[in-house]
Amino acid sequence: MLIVGAITGLGELITKHSNGNLLGDRTIPRWLAAHRSPGLTPWSEVFTTLGGTVGILIVSLATGVVFLAVTRRWRPVVFIATLMAGELGAFLITAAVVKRPRPDVTHLDHHLPTSAYPSGHTAAACCLYVAIAILVIGHARGWCRWLFLIPAVALPVLVALSRMYRGEHHPTDVLGSVVFSALWLTAATLLIKPNPGDRADGRRLSPARRPAALSRTPT
Repeated sequence: MLIVGAITGLGELITKHSNGNLLGDRTIPRWLAAHRSPGLTPWSEVFTTLGGTVGILIVSLATGVVFLAVTRRWRPVVFIATLMAGELGAFLITAAVVKRPRPDVTHLDHHLPTSAYPSGHTAAACCLYVAIAILVIGHARGWCRWLFLIPAVALPVLVALSRMYRGEHHPTDVLGSVVFSALWLTAATLLIKPNPGDRADGRRLSPARRPAALSRTPT
């Protein structure tokens, strides 16, 4: 609740006490809308889908099934489920309180049920794809696990750009989502401790007990 209160307070501060163009809240959506093209618009829909409810649910379920099958542990599943449920609840509460209008440009998505602040797509993408990187880096071995940092950074950025491109969010909506995601990811990771090395006893799986799929390093 402290995190929700902080993000809601930030939203109230931005919408009611800024000059209206903080971080380009007016100019950037207008610039992006003016530079829409037949080549970019379909890609914006692709990345919007990756951050949308259906896309996030599918990736979350797949992640939980894979980690349960490979590690035989429920903690990664609980981590993903708690993280995404908390993200959704916080987003709905904050959007209902702040009630920020969408940017004054043509919108490519229609009949959206929530307000502009914060960006739910961006928050969901940040939480999920960074959480996957946290789990893979914590459970796997070998240099290739660090490659998961690339989608953890790239996908939330692309989702955020797609939402602004489609006229649905201001830059500060994205900022609020990133701040919330960072706080919520940190809290959930510290509380749930989803990786073997995070346990209080500090033990990791020995090579003999570690699942082969996670211990194998490509040659």
